[in-house]
Amino acid sequence: MLIQFQIIIAMLSLVLLLITFELIRKERLREEYSLLWLFTGGATFIFSLSPEFFLSRFITRITGLYYLSAVVVMAFLFLLLIVLHFSIVISKLTDRNKELAQRHALLELEFKEFKKQLPSHQPLILERK
Repeated sequence: MLIQFQIIIAMLSLVLLLITFELIRKERLREEYSLLWLFTGGATFIFSLSPEFFLSRFITRITGLYYLSAVVVMAFLFLLLIVLHFSIVISKLTDRNKELAQRHALLELEFKEFKKQLPSHQPLILERK
């Protein structure tokens, strides 16, 4: 039973790493947010290689838990997917915010140049459509 669980966890961690690399490649996840996901995938893969050490010695000393429940694993995976989704959204919003700031700066520069070209005695009247 444990070897099947090890294989499943190892495959899921590799899938997480591949998805993270693909999101980075498609520029849907920024590099600064991807470091956490790469570390999580790598650590999960390492833990799946030697669960006897990590589950029986390391985690039991820290948490006192001896067995992982299927419900806890499913909840963890669900929360992991939610956090990955939020990382993607944050990446998109960061890119859009940067683009808007650059557009604003360019429009402000054009407006200042436009004001300089007007004669000083003519008032500036902006019409809204």
